Amino acid sequence: MRTQVQEGQKEAKPIILTMILPIAALVVLLIFQQFPNVNFWISMSLYLLINIGFLIAMLLGIRTKKIPIIIFSVLANGAFFVLLSAWIYLLLLGHGMSEP
Repeated sequence: MRTQVQEGQKEAKPIILTMILPIAALVVLLIFQQFPNVNFWISMSLYLLINIGFLIAMLLGIRTKKIPIIIFSVLANGAFFVLLSAWIYLLLLGHGMSEP
C-alpha cells in the first residue's frame, strides 16, 4: 500500500511541476512589469531558472513508467521550453537594441 502511494507521488511530480512553471513565468512577467526599475538581468536569470525547470520536469516525466505521463511531459515541457526560450531571446534582442 505504501509503495503504491509513493509511486503515485513520484509519477505526479512532473505533471505538477509542469503546471507550476508556466504560472511562475507569468508571475515573473507581471511582477517585473509593475516594477520597471528592477535590474533586467534579475528577470532574465529567473526566466532561465524556469526554463531549466522545464527540462528537469521533462526528464522526470521521461523516467516514469506510464506512457501517458511520458507523452504529456515531452509535449508540454517541450512546447513550454521552446516558447520560453523564444521569449528570452526576444527580450535579450530588445534589450540589446535599446542599449547604446
